[in-house]
This record gives sequence, structure tokens and C-alpha cells, in this order.
Amino acid sequence: MALRFSTGLRNRLMGINTEMITNGAFSSDTTGWTAVTAALSSAAGGQSGNGLQVAESGGADPGKAYQDITTKVGHFYKLSLYFKKGTADYGKFMVGTTADEDAIYASANLNDAAWAQYTVGFTATATTTRITLQSNDTTADETSLFNTVVLHCESHSLQDIFNGGQIEIYSGAQPTEPDDVPSGTLLVTIKNGASGITFDDAAAGVLSKASGETWSGTAVATNTAGYFRLVAPGDLGTDNATDCRIDGAIATSGSQLNLSSTAIATGAVETITAFTITLPLA
Repeated sequence: MALRFSTGLRNRLMGINTEMITNGAFSSDTTGWTAVTAALSSAAGGQSGNGLQVAESGGADPGKAYQDITTKVGHFYKLSLYFKKGTADYGKFMVGTTADEDAIYASANLNDAAWAQYTVGFTATATTTRITLQSNDTTADETSLFNTVVLHCESHSLQDIFNGGQIEIYSGAQPTEPDDVPSGTLLVTIKNGASGITFDDAAAGVLSKASGETWSGTAVATNTAGYFRLVAPGDLGTDNATDCRIDGAIATSGSQLNLSSTAIATGAVETITAFTITLPLA
């Protein structure tokens, strides 16, 4: 029996860019964005339809609009947006965390008189990434304009998708599809210590367990192992067509995952010493 790939995983591998920003068009309002020392409005004359106007309200303090996005540590993202100078001296945009708004990236001071597009790629360092749009001036009520803010995850390889993920071992038969809620009893979760698992670079069409990692976990239930599910970080555990998952059967030989024994006992440490995913030549 072949490995079973979830719908979400197949779509990612074949090419799908899910928009991660809420209301990046600002067509009628500023829903999804939080103001800091600023008044936010959907203003006419945007790059496409209306745009976001950030009007400073804190005197010499910059005016800001930010949005927090759920991201996966180590995954690569691409942010693009349009900027146009309003009445403020300049504007800028930043990518960071909730603790440090420009920890990942801070643009130069922008003063384009006409709409100009900016694009930046970055690797997420936290499970929440903050996108900040800023207006700067020495006086209050001055404005900067933003529009068409778009954020996509660009990690489409199996290596990237499952970076920081884990393997869950269950009792019983595999669900009909990996999109389904796991069936059976969760027996053990395999990680790299307290961290998620990662893979080495592929070679000859084979993706292998990172050689320097110890993949193991302590069993939380007693039963016979029937199948495993490889999940990406943040898996919802629900019936859906978006989570990236791989299901496979378990036995002591000749299966997708071979264990020295399929009898799992509570408190026992289970270790996976080798794990590969192969893309066949034909």
C-alpha cells in the first residue's frame, strides 16, 4: 500500500498560494488591522480601488497599522504591497514578531510620489508574525498610503512543509483519507527531543530523516500500532482539506514504517532510526 497524501499536501506540492492577509485590499474598510497612534481609513485613490490611509495621531510618534499572522517557524514567506507618499515625510513597512515589530525586516524610508510596489521574502522566526505599515512625520495627522498587501507561504517542498512537524502513531486501521480525523488511539508522538523533526536535503529523489536528530517519543497509551500520520506544525487534527499530512501503515517488516515491535506500552520510549520518503522515477 502506498503512502497517502492529504488534499492540502497535494495542493501545496502542485502549486497553491493561499492568501494569509485579512483585508489587504482595503476596498471598503480597515477590518483586520490594528491602529497604534493612528487613525485608519479606507480612502479613495488607491493603487486598485480604495487604499489604506494611515494618519498619525500621536504628535511626533509614528502612526501604525499592524496585523498578526499565524506562521510556521523556519518556513519561507513572500510579502508584497504598494506604497504611495501622502502628506507625511515618509512611510515604511516592517516584518517582525509581537515582541519586536522589525525583528525580521524593516524597509528603508519610502517617499514615492506615485504608487510603487515592494516585495520582500523572509523566514518566519515565530508562530506569530507581525506585519506593520507605518507613517512617519514630525507633526500629527500626516498620512501615508498602502494598498494590495499580499502574503503567501512559499514553502512548497516536502522538506519545507514538514520542517518542525511530528509523527503520530495510532492503533487500528488508517482512515480512508488523511483529510479525515485520526481514527484509533494516539499511542505516541515522535519528535526530535522537544523540537519538531526535520529532513536532510533530498538525494536521488529520496528525502531522509535529518542524520543528526533523534526521533523518539514516550508512549501515552498501550495498544498495537496500526498506522502513522506525519503532520506539519499547527495541524488542526480535524477533518479538512487544507492541513498537510501523510498517512502510512505500520508493521515489523515490509510496511511504510517498520517497528521492532508493534506492541506499544504506556511509558515505553519508541525511537525511529530511519525514515525516508521516495519520489519514484516512474
